Amino acid sequence: MIDYSSGVPVYRQVANAIRDDITAGRYRPGAWLPSEAQLAQMYEVGRDTVREALAYLRAEGRITTVRKRGSMVAIEPTREPHYVLYGTRVIARMPTPDERRDLATAGELREFGGMPEGVPVFEIAPGPRKHRKVLRGDRVELIVNDTSLKE
Repeated sequence: MIDYSSGVPVYRQVANAIRDDITAGRYRPGAWLPSEAQLAQMYEVGRDTVREALAYLRAEGRITTVRKRGSMVAIEPTREPHYVLYGTRVIARMPTPDERRDLATAGELREFGGMPEGVPVFEIAPGPRKHRKVLRGDRVELIVNDTSLKE
């Protein structure tokens, strides 16, 4: 399964295999993945390689990891539309520790101590005198609201 001569890093091959299993439905949203030791045995690689693969999937937002419990497939939340005016400045970035805590749901606070790692935020600054908003990137769909734009 792992091709050491392919030129693709081994951790990426393991991440790709796990991602394929998630996409195929072998691991459903909310399901726990096998332990690092089990994954290392399944793919015949070291645990450090598995950790790198899981970190890669976590950065993609595909999984979340709970310390001392393992990694689970991320649940795709419903996205609420948020309309922004054409020309509004929107910055995608990773949240600060305070934002991770403030934007977390009650369940996430209990489970993870804040928003799961790998979840970006959108910082929306409508203008110099308006207050900026910070929205969770996994819970919002930004829609440009300008009727003068024609396709």
